[in-house]
Amino acid sequence: MPSPKSVRDLPYNEQAEQAVLGSALLSRECLYTVFSSLNEDDFFLGKHQLIYRAIKNLFDRQIPVDVLTATEELINMKELENIGGVEYLKLCSDAMVALSSIDHYVAIVNDQAVLRRLIQSCRDINYKYLNNEIVDVNDFILDSEAAIKIATEKRRISDFQTANIIAERVKMTIETPKEEKTDGVTGLTTGYNKLNNITQGFQAGDMIIVAARPSVGKTALALNFAYRAANRANKPVAIFSLEMPAEALVKRLIGVESAVSLTKITTGNLINYDRAKVSTAIHKISSLPIYIDDSPNIRLMDIIAKSRKLQANNPDLGLIIVDYLGLVTTGPSTKGFDSRQEEVRKTSQALKALARELKIPVIVVSQLSRDVEKRGESKKPILSDLRDSGSIEQDADVVMLLYREDYYKNSRDSNAGNKKMGNLSGSERFELVKEQKEKMTGEPMGGDVSLVEVNVAKNRNGQTGMSYLFFYKSFGRFDEPTEEWLKEMREVNESAN
Repeated sequence: MPSPKSVRDLPYNEQAEQAVLGSALLSRECLYTVFSSLNEDDFFLGKHQLIYRAIKNLFDRQIPVDVLTATEELINMKELENIGGVEYLKLCSDAMVALSSIDHYVAIVNDQAVLRRLIQSCRDINYKYLNNEIVDVNDFILDSEAAIKIATEKRRISDFQTANIIAERVKMTIETPKEEKTDGVTGLTTGYNKLNNITQGFQAGDMIIVAARPSVGKTALALNFAYRAANRANKPVAIFSLEMPAEALVKRLIGVESAVSLTKITTGNLINYDRAKVSTAIHKISSLPIYIDDSPNIRLMDIIAKSRKLQANNPDLGLIIVDYLGLVTTGPSTKGFDSRQEEVRKTSQALKALARELKIPVIVVSQLSRDVEKRGESKKPILSDLRDSGSIEQDADVVMLLYREDYYKNSRDSNAGNKKMGNLSGSERFELVKEQKEKMTGEPMGGDVSLVEVNVAKNRNGQTGMSYLFFYKSFGRFDEPTEEWLKEMREVNESAN
């Protein structure tokens, strides 16, 4: 049952509506402005909606619009008497305003329409509260918030801008970063030079997907992004951890900073040297502007609300991380493949909208489907491996796919035939160079290190490409290979050829 509606106290401006319609009847230039800015339901009075519809019908059929043709169209629609006859059309045409003033009157009509929708949405919310059982308060709040957002959103088409004005703005965006930054990063630094070169940093308003199979290192990489953003850029970072408690995340951050094994940090089995490094790391981490929410069953609405509140208290909030997408819920749990896909679609779209609203990058950790492991030789992930919904790929501005060869096999035992043919994978080249260096120094590299390929498979506003990172699994840190390392890896591959 719909909520009761009272139209008497809803805001509208009859004179402004008449002026807009009269101008559209008599001026083609005004007609374009009206149609690009207003819809039929933006007019309050039913007779004005009918006149707008008649004019729009004529315009769509490319028939000249004037009082006579509008009268004929209203007769064909059998609505002429309902609008007050020809006399009312003439009354509207007498209210015509100059082209220079039409924008002002259009804005009045639009503003009144937005206010009406907002008031009616509030009435609907109040009616549902009074007459329906509220099964879940969070769902009721989420639906109410969505209704108000829809009510207040209004499509506005801006005027044309001359090329010289736009070019001047572009010139400023090009020159300003060069004056302030020499690394080409126009967004928030990723903390890694190669990734910065590919993405120019994490851009404001972008949603970045970091995806991999379980235990490859996607949470660890996201945490390294957070650490480097807070440490190097001094930007507040919000982390929503749905899978791991806050204490475990902080232990990982301590491991990243101290390079001490997470096992030692967790058990407290530390020698004096390690204990000093951990103590220094704890002091460092405690000073970083990192905010962690580890609510295990957090809902999408809560993520949005808490992010807005955090930015209100920290206007320079630089990054939000959600770990991970598959655990975010939008409402009561539902069963079935289709319902899960729909939930992921809603979450993906909402997080992208959140990034745009707050004008900051949002990193979303996502899991890849098992299809990766069903493939033959190559287990390297591709965009279609993103789990649960194609909307993730569609909504994301940047997609980073992680691949670690030793996740699937021991690189030291790689096919010897491949090496003879010179067909070496990145991981195989890394292992060969690692062995050479360990023989030269007589010391192991340490950290249970692996090579991780970070494939920027999608970049809406730039190039795609591959970046190699060292992943020290024992203490959870990602570091970038030096140029010397990369050179030696290339030389190993060339010598194998």
